[in-house]
Amino acid sequence: MMKRILYTLILLAIVSGLSAQEAYNEAIRMAKSVADDTSRSLEERKIATFKKDALYYLGSQSYKLTPDSSATMLDHQALALFQFINLFQGRLAMSPKKDRAAVINLFKSISLAHPRFHDPNKEYVLAYITNEGYLTKFSLDTDWVAAYNDIRKRMSK
Repeated sequence: MMKRILYTLILLAIVSGLSAQEAYNEAIRMAKSVADDTSRSLEERKIATFKKDALYYLGSQSYKLTPDSSATMLDHQALALFQFINLFQGRLAMSPKKDRAAVINLFKSISLAHPRFHDPNKEYVLAYITNEGYLTKFSLDTDWVAAYNDIRKRMSK
């Protein structure tokens, strides 16, 4: 459902000429909304918290390194992040319990294999990997477009 909403928002932004930054901000709003919704399961809120943190990190690093970076790039990265996590959740839900660790490790290794900023602050960017309380064992410093394309390619084999 969230995936369809994000696709629609991005399509509307492109068609109506809205700023791509608005679609990126909408992705943050959606993630924050789920993260703050106490009626949702703890796992859903934790995944949404990762999305929100990853989007904030992406935006702040992009601005720091290239203040004139394209808002469209943020759009593409936000969409790929949502797609990556949706694919992860779907794969995890379809996997037998004994295979869950392998699924988590595959997605984690792909996230690690595609750094976007090569941030030396490993303690920060790997916080979700080192924290046992989170299912989203991914690096914040990920090129989500590259990671999503990689996992799709591997899943189609």
